[in-house]
Amino acid sequence: MNLKPFFLIVFLYILALFQTSFFVHFSVFNILPNFILISVILINLLEKSQESSGWWAAGSGGFFWDIFSVPLEMVFLTGFIGFYTLILLLGAFFIKKIFKKYIG
Repeated sequence: MNLKPFFLIVFLYILALFQTSFFVHFSVFNILPNFILISVILINLLEKSQESSGWWAAGSGGFFWDIFSVPLEMVFLTGFIGFYTLILLLGAFFIKKIFKKYIG
């Protein structure tokens, strides 16, 4: 059994917790980088195009970004959760597609 997706999910969950609770206090000029987005992009860039860890990272990172960024009242008003999950999965798709076409 491959434990890589499990560790990716736990890593991104801890990163989402730190991003919303701890790193907020260390913003520079009220700018805070999105560590979930950066880590998902790096995971997809550094793995082979045939591996599936980037998909796991994009799905779980987007889910945690959705859950921790949107207030619960807005979810009930708009009825749409999963926007960031969709964005990160599309980003992973395009990174893998470009790598498969140009790198091999």
